[in-house]
Amino acid sequence: MKYFPYDMYIAQNTETTSDEQLEQLERQWLQNGRQYGEIYQSLSERLPEEVHRYFSKLGFHDYRLLKVDIEHESLLRSNAHFTLARNGDDIANRAQWMLTLENISFFQFEHHNYDNPRPIMHPEIDDWLFEEFTSVDDTTISLEVLFGSGGNIRIHFPDKSIRIERIK
Repeated sequence: MKYFPYDMYIAQNTETTSDEQLEQLERQWLQNGRQYGEIYQSLSERLPEEVHRYFSKLGFHDYRLLKVDIEHESLLRSNAHFTLARNGDDIANRAQWMLTLENISFFQFEHHNYDNPRPIMHPEIDDWLFEEFTSVDDTTISLEVLFGSGGNIRIHFPDKSIRIERIK
């Protein structure tokens, strides 16, 4: 993540970070947010209108990732599906959403807390923190998502090949 990196997030949530460091981090976070806002806005014609509008607000911030599925027709035709639910809702009655990315050309996963004996956040609770949509080239977009657990997923997909739907 270029604009919302995990190490910066952790530093803001660590008790040993000084007030001066926190102020510096906050200034950097705001600057990064403004820069990312410009990048995101430049993708408005390349994302479906409802997706662009959804992520212009809070998107899935603080939603719990329930499942990731890779639907494989062939290695040339694969789709990624993220099933998410809003935190705080009654588990039995919580609304669920599916974010689908079609015809993905790249999928990368890493976990920043995999071997960390003292993680700041719980390494097995995958709450969606931040996302970055960026341009890969003239026809391909990258979506990178950082989770509170330290998990990070990056996927490339063609323009307009993403959708959000309520499934429950």
